This record gives sequence, C-alpha cells and structure tokens, in this order.
Amino acid sequence: MKWSKLLTPKRMILLTTAALTLGTYPINPTYTYADSAKHLDQIRVALFIDSSKYSLTEPALTLSASGGLEIAVSSGKAGAPAKTWTVISDPTIRVSLDQYSVNLLETSDFTAAKALYAKVATMPADGYIINRMKLGKSVYQVYYGSFPTKEAAEAARVQVLKDTTVAAITKAAPSLVTGPLYWSAGAYATEAAALQQIAVYSQAGLNADLALQEDTNGNTGYQVWIGGVSAAEQLEVVKQAALQAAPSIPLLAANTKSPYLLHKSDVTASPNGSAAVPFYAAGDGEQKTLIHPKSVGITIKERAERSYRGDMEVSTYHNKLALINVVPMEQYLYGVMGSELSPGWPNEALKAQAVAARTFAIKQGNKYEIAQVTDTTLDQAYYGLQKEFAAGTQAVDATVNEVISDKNGLISPVFSSNSGGMTADPMEVWGNPLAYLRSVPSPDEGAEKGKAIWYRIQLTDGRMGYVHSMYLKDSGQKNKDGVSYYEATEQGVNVRLAPYVDNAANPSIALLAAKEKVLVMGQDKESNAYSWIRGPYTASEIKSKLTAAGIAISGDLQSLEISKRGPSGRVTELKANGVVVKVPYPDALRSVLGGLPSTLFEIEQAGSYTGNTQTSSGLVVVGGSSNPSHVSTDAVYVLSGGQLQPTARKKTDITTLGAAGMANVPETTPNIQTIGQGKQFVFRGTGYGHGLGMSQWGARGYAEQGYDYKKILQAYYTGVNITKE
Repeated sequence: MKWSKLLTPKRMILLTTAALTLGTYPINPTYTYADSAKHLDQIRVALFIDSSKYSLTEPALTLSASGGLEIAVSSGKAGAPAKTWTVISDPTIRVSLDQYSVNLLETSDFTAAKALYAKVATMPADGYIINRMKLGKSVYQVYYGSFPTKEAAEAARVQVLKDTTVAAITKAAPSLVTGPLYWSAGAYATEAAALQQIAVYSQAGLNADLALQEDTNGNTGYQVWIGGVSAAEQLEVVKQAALQAAPSIPLLAANTKSPYLLHKSDVTASPNGSAAVPFYAAGDGEQKTLIHPKSVGITIKERAERSYRGDMEVSTYHNKLALINVVPMEQYLYGVMGSELSPGWPNEALKAQAVAARTFAIKQGNKYEIAQVTDTTLDQAYYGLQKEFAAGTQAVDATVNEVISDKNGLISPVFSSNSGGMTADPMEVWGNPLAYLRSVPSPDEGAEKGKAIWYRIQLTDGRMGYVHSMYLKDSGQKNKDGVSYYEATEQGVNVRLAPYVDNAANPSIALLAAKEKVLVMGQDKESNAYSWIRGPYTASEIKSKLTAAGIAISGDLQSLEISKRGPSGRVTELKANGVVVKVPYPDALRSVLGGLPSTLFEIEQAGSYTGNTQTSSGLVVVGGSSNPSHVSTDAVYVLSGGQLQPTARKKTDITTLGAAGMANVPETTPNIQTIGQGKQFVFRGTGYGHGLGMSQWGARGYAEQGYDYKKILQAYYTGVNITKE
C-alpha cells in the first residue's frame, strides 16, 4: 500500500525476558486449513476480535508511535483504494467504531466524569470520556460501550444503571442512547474552516464533529456533521436547532455509506481533563481503517502496552471492533521468537523454532476468517518488539522461507515448552492419530538445572508446606524419629503449599518467626517446566474444579484415580468416585483440574496413609503391610491415584510415567501421612504444555548435544523434510 504524505494544520490537542508459554494449545485436526498455502509475504494477526475461536474486544483502543501515525480508509471491497489522512504532530490516537453507545453523563465537572468512568471501566462493555466545547464551556461526556443496534445499547443502558454507584453519579442528568445518525453542514476547503463552523454549532449546545470523507474529486474532504443520535425524531430536533444557529447553512443527511472518520477529543487517560488525544470514530460496516507508523512500531495500550511491527487495521467484525496487525511474515517471526524462547539459547534450537513457527503460521490459513493467527498461545505467542532479541532475529533470517513438509504437504508443527522427557502421542491429546506426530524421547531435563531446593516441612500444628532452602538452616536437633529440626533464618518466612512462588495460585499459608523450628520431612526442586508439584487440594476443592468445568460429581469426592494412560505415560482417563470424568479430548483433563502444567502426572492422596514413607520425589512408598522381599531391588511399592492397595512399579517405569527424580530413588522420610486432615490430593508430574511435537527445552537439549536444526526437527516430526517455500 502506498502511504501518501498529506500534511494537515496542527490540531489544538495536547497531548518483558521472553516467557516460555504453557505451550501452544493443541490444534484440532478437524479445523479447515489452507493446505495449498505455500508462502505468505504478510500475515494478519488478530489482537482484538470477536470470533467463534477467540474473543477479546474493547469499545475503544489507544495506538501510539513516536514518529506519528498515518490513517487511511477504504470501503473494504476488493481492490478498493485507500485514502490517507496523516496525523503528524500527535504520537497517540484513540480509535473506535461509530456505532450506538450510551451517553451516561454530560458534565462540566471532570472529577465526576472520571469517577463514573472508573466504575464503568470495570464493567463488561467498558467506556471512554469525550471532551467538547458547548455553550462556551468545556464539558465531558462519559460513554459506555459500543453496540451494533439501538436496542442493544438501550438494554446496556438499563443494565448499567442498576449499579448503585453509576445510578448515584448520573441521577442529576438523564442518560441517553447515541447513534450514527447525522446532518452534514457541508464540505469545507480546509480543516480550519470546518472547525470554525463546528464552533458555531457547539456554541448553540449541539454535538458537532469534524468528518473526514473523500470529496467528489477524490481528495480528502472536511465536513461538519451534527447530531450523533439514535432515532429519526431526535435528528429532526437537531436539525431545527442547527438551522436556528446557522440559518444560511443547508443541511443534508450525512453519507454514512461511504468510508469516513469522525474526529473528536478523548480525555479518558487525562488526570485533569485538559490533556486530550485525537479520537477517531470509524464508519461501521465494511469500512477498513488502516493505521501506519511513521517510525517502526505501533504501541497498543490495551494490549499490555506492547509495540508491534507493521500496520494496524480497524474494522467491524461480528458487529464489534476488530484490530488486526498486518505485518511481513519474517518480521512477525521476530516477535514470535522473542516471545517463545530466550536469549542465550543455542542457535540451532532457535533455528528449529523459527522454521516450526513459520510453518505453523502458514498452515493456519484464514483460521479467524479475517486473520490467520492471534497473538496468544491459542496459536503461538507473539508479544511484539519489546520481546525481540538479536539471536532470535538472526535465526529467522538464516532460515528465511524454510518450512516443514511431509508427503502430504506442509505439516502443522505444534510445539510446547517441555514434554517432560517424552513427547505426547496425538491420541493422548486430541484422541486422534496423526502420521507425523509420534511419542519420542526428549532431553528436557535442562529446565530444572540450577533450580532451588525447597524443604518440605511440618509445622507445629501438623500442617505440611514448603519453604525455600535459603530461609532455613539445620538446628542440629532431631525428634524421636530422627527427623531434623530446621530453624528460620529471618522473620516472616513464607510457607507455601507447593515449592514455587505464585501469590495467586500458591499463596503463603503461614509465616515463620525468626529462629522458629520446623521439622524437615524431605526436599524437592522448585517447580519448573520439567518437574512440578501442584496442590495439595482438598476433596472439596477438586470437586469445585470439576464442577466449574461442567463435570457433575454425586456426593462428596471420595477418590480420584488415574484409570488410563497413553503411550508416553500421559493420563488419558480419570475416575472420580469410580466414574469416568468425561472430557472432549484427553488434554482437557489439564483444564478441568484447574490448569495443570501437563497430563504427565501422578496423583498422591494425602491425609489417609498410615505407616508409609515417601520419597523426596513425592511418591508414597508403602511399608509395613508390604513385603519388600517379594519385589526385585529395582522396584518400589507405590500408592497412587486413590488406590486402596499399593502397586509394585519398576523405578524405570515410574520415570517413564512422569514422576520427577525417580530414576534414582532417594532416601525415604517417615510419617508423611500427617500432611493434612481428611482427603487431600497432590499432583506431581513432568512437562509443561500438551507435549505434542517439538519440545522447546528438548530442542535446546538436542542442540547442546550437537544436533543441527534440521536434525532437531526431524527428531520430533516423523517423515518430514525441511525445504524452501
């Protein structure tokens, strides 16, 4: 697209290390893909969209670029040219669709407007504040939501006024539904002339805006539109007031069928109402509004302040604002690399990721109708310029246009953070086979290298928890069973249920005083992408998780057991109270259990054991009633998944099934049955993500063993070749 340089008069307006994701969400093979697609010069990334596969919407968005922005509009029809208006002096703009909305309040008191906005910003439809000059003074209009019809806006108005805070702030002034109905007070040769006429109508108390729309000669036209109402009878009232204010100016119905932009002043983010940014309301329907940065990168405030290469496209999709990042494919991959992997990784692992990411993106086709991918792990993480790093960019450039294919064409090379030592078979994730995806070994252990040790401790009240090893030291004392007492090295040491820090998911359950003594029952490595612990959860907590996922449990939860595993050892079936937990596909078990890192896990039922010991890896090894002489020296007895009787397992089998650290079973610790009262469940496993296809940590492991990127990819995807598009 050619972006012309059309200068306009200056407007009087003031003005993260790359995260390893939980893994690309499994792509259901029944999706329709563009199998014939071999190359994409550009890719369309949905940042905000309302679709059947992904929905994230806002009524207005904030875009900024240090060098300013160019705005172009087109009819949205194939081959339609774009007309450009350039914003040179303003680094930040706001955009929305020109739809129906709720004007909750018009006031000269910015403090009241700001208080109302603060409330509606927490509500489903969100809102914004527009500043106008009316009757010779500055007023602030608080809008709620953006809706496709008058009826939808009216329903939202009724609902939002039920809130007591909203009702209290707006009680002195009636709220009303606004809409895209206008009178045009003609076209003007310059923006300045149009602004003069707007001042006339504003002085009369009317809502008047600058409209940008192509004139009859194909040039940028400046019009004055009056109204912004939702009904014909309201429009007639506006007409009479406008004719009284300017009798010599003829009024015509505004042409909202042709692409247009309405320019207003937004003060939503202003601390005092004086610092405004340009607000552009784009025509609804098929219109496309294209935004181009004068310098590299457009920052989207509502998308965690991320900056993206390429251009932005604003349009209406399913009656809501859609924001699509239109970016060259290779530049998109720069952002993917920075979001999926970290600086310092081996070059061959980075190249493998680049080729997989490129192939994956092309393979999606028009998955979201108006976009190929999202910027989330529904597809592959893409967090913009800030996440890019030099080695990742070089890996993309070194493999430009390279893709992965088998005899049937491009594959869909799904990948995850860590496969826990063994990749998944498609049957374990989707429930369907796929020729190029098999369960294969993966050198993933590097993810736990250097991770801290956490001590498993018992508090004086009998509760169990974990404390980071740096905050405890051996007191030299032991209890009658020979278990060591350790003491806190400082005041206020956190005790957590599992060995990792997450104040939301794993909050502190107690604080240790300085030199307070606790029994250390064992130790574990801090949970990481390779080995992890979640829980303990009470039976009622597990039932609540299952219920929230739509799975009904009759009565109290008495047992939770693993009833089937797949080829890699991943859990493919669970039973609660002896009844199969029904899920649409096996990997969904992660979600119904509250978001487990993987399905490569064991379940420990705590709080109901007697006379048992537990390894430092966490599996309960049964003593007392079991006779170790009946088992070979390479086996242990394990009580797992709510079983009433222990099962003899080979140590190597337990390793395969995902119990971290069991290859060399460490020393046992006694009396672990005092973890808590009643039934509690602890999940111990390996792997992070669905485990299908390439493991990112495994690719790193292979690269460190000397594999090149092609060999890495062929280790994970069966029967494939790496070729240029």
